[in-house]
Amino acid sequence: MKEDIIEEWFLWFYKHWENYSPGDLIDQGVISSQIAERFIYEKEKDLLNFAKKIDENSYEALNQFMKLSESELLVMKYFLKLIKVK
Repeated sequence: MKEDIIEEWFLWFYKHWENYSPGDLIDQGVISSQIAERFIYEKEKDLLNFAKKIDENSYEALNQFMKLSESELLVMKYFLKLIKVK
C-alpha cells in the first residue's frame, strides 16, 4: 500500500475541507449533501489528480476508512435519538 499517498490525501482533504468552512455553511442552512456537492464541484480537478495516484491497495484502505466513518455516523445518529427520547 502506498501509505504516503493516503497520508497526502488526508492532509489535503482536511486542510481544504476546513478552509471550505462546512460549519458556516450548515449555520447558513445549507444541507450536508449540498455542501459535499459544492466541495466536489470546486475541487474536482484535485480529486481527479488524487484518483489517478491511488492503487488497488490504497483504494481498499480508503474503502475501509469509509466503513469506519459510516459506523461512527450510525452511532452518532443512534445517540442523538437517545437524547431526543430522554
